[in-house]
Amino acid sequence: MTANSILYFPSIEFHSDEWVKSSLLLWDNVYRIVPADYKPRDNNSIREFVDCELVRNITLDANDVKQTGDEFLELCQSLPFIPAGLEPSDEDRIHPDKIDKRLYPSLDKIADNFLHDGWLHLSKELARGYMFYLAKTVAKRRNLVRGTNDSDSWSVAPYFTEQANFDDFMCNEEAEGFYCSLLLEDLIPQNIGSVPAKDIIRFVEKRKELKEQLRIKLDLLFAKLALIENKDQAFVEVNDFISQVEYDKKELRQSMDFWRSGIQSSLFAVGVPTTLTALGAFGLSGDPFAAKKIAGSIMIGAVASYTDYKKTVKTDRDSSYASYLIQVDKLAKPDLPYELMRNLEEFIND
Repeated sequence: MTANSILYFPSIEFHSDEWVKSSLLLWDNVYRIVPADYKPRDNNSIREFVDCELVRNITLDANDVKQTGDEFLELCQSLPFIPAGLEPSDEDRIHPDKIDKRLYPSLDKIADNFLHDGWLHLSKELARGYMFYLAKTVAKRRNLVRGTNDSDSWSVAPYFTEQANFDDFMCNEEAEGFYCSLLLEDLIPQNIGSVPAKDIIRFVEKRKELKEQLRIKLDLLFAKLALIENKDQAFVEVNDFISQVEYDKKELRQSMDFWRSGIQSSLFAVGVPTTLTALGAFGLSGDPFAAKKIAGSIMIGAVASYTDYKKTVKTDRDSSYASYLIQVDKLAKPDLPYELMRNLEEFIND
């Protein structure tokens, strides 16, 4: 079932009103993980969204923590090597209620001064990685997609959700499959920050059906991209879905009363597994890491090559695997996949 809401990660507070407003253009609600004894420091716009329940808080239960602990512990024990980004560096803190105590011995091996002053101290990368895993668990149990406005977190996230299915040579241009960024332009107006919260609230109430149509088409497009095995299939089937996404995206955009003509739009990017065959159909077999426009306002480019693509395809992918990068502080640009690839490459090898 297509998810109708998005879970923000990796932090509690939103870094910008624009991100929340932009997310509500496609999803009905924005969720965040908030400890039971913590009161978020929200500004007036966010409080308006909270008051009308467009922004909702999730309090973790025992199963959230246990399931995250099970999967993260399994990953830590099976890593073929410790990526550079998990080695001790600048620290971040996580509330102990968010981490299963069974993880302590494994985390202690790769984190200096792990537990003191009532908090768990991890490298910033490891903290983000764990919070990403926690977000994936929470999203899966509640049928949510995940989203962030932090390109570093979005780039590192695939290492964990894809079960470390990348080696130190993550830019193999001849690999069988790739983790790719699919970039969508022309959906978020650049003036979204100045749009009053009440206008966004009214839009959400009026445009639920249009938003659902686009979400369904996007889910179907992602599923097709992951399973393409020949170029003819890519051209016939995938291009049909791309055309439908383009049409529904245009319809949704035209329904935004607050859209200002002549103002360029900002960026949606979503991570999706894709075969080399599919990329070849779009002219990317020579350099999968260069963004290629596959429709009027849709681009695709590889972020990393999989070590074992068959392992990825066999994964039971539900809505929680979808991870969106939503940025309103920069316009979509052709070299973004390179930027995302460099972030992940530095995490693994730097």
